[in-house]
Amino acid sequence: MDGRMEYKFLAPNSVLDDIRADLGPYVVADAVAAQQRPGEYTVRSIYFDTPRLECLDAKLDGLKIRNKFRIRGYDQPVDGSVVFLEIKKNVAGFIEKHRAPLLRKDLEQFLASPDLDKYIIRPSGKGRELRDAERFLYHYYRDGLLPTALVVYDREPFASRFDSALRITFDKAVRGSAFPTLDTLYDEHCLKLAMPNTFVFEVKFFRRALPGFIRSIVTRYHLPRMALSKYAICLDSPLSSPVSSRWRERLCAAASRS
Repeated sequence: MDGRMEYKFLAPNSVLDDIRADLGPYVVADAVAAQQRPGEYTVRSIYFDTPRLECLDAKLDGLKIRNKFRIRGYDQPVDGSVVFLEIKKNVAGFIEKHRAPLLRKDLEQFLASPDLDKYIIRPSGKGRELRDAERFLYHYYRDGLLPTALVVYDREPFASRFDSALRITFDKAVRGSAFPTLDTLYDEHCLKLAMPNTFVFEVKFFRRALPGFIRSIVTRYHLPRMALSKYAICLDSPLSSPVSSRWRERLCAAASRS
């Protein structure tokens, strides 16, 4: 599979400034984030699952091949806001994404009565977005996907000075709610902090070994590599939903699996 690797490390908020300083010689602010409020932006996702929560089940069981389905938006809504239909496919640790953009105002109508030519935006001009939308719709209707969790966090992204394929992010203030509706994608009032004292230090790369400077940081701050799923964590939050009691032991086991 021609995909990237994603390593996730759980880090205490107390070392965030220190890690940022240690990264300084090796990274620059991500170009997209540099246009937003100081170096970060807000990621908003509504995750979909089957009525039996089979996507969550696959994650907690550590299946080698699994999918996540979500609607993703960013920051605050404005006129002309774009959201994305996304499938995140994991095959033995390699990640591949399929995403199709459309206007936020058209989302509910599209899912109720999909018209690809009318609603899907095609910036590539090659039809890739139409194929990715078809993939999403195939699972949406075949598997009876339902909105299961709203997951929101503030992302501080960095790009490597030396490797264009390397990307590093701090995902902070992870918060969420269970069983949302589509119109709550930008709603902050329904959210509860799921990780109040920690952030996710994530490294995305296209080679099999972490860069040496990342390994040094991980060692220096004793950061555990974990199979973190913000979707599972937000569903598991005691403040969010009764799902937590059903999967708590399995979630703890999955989170500690490296």
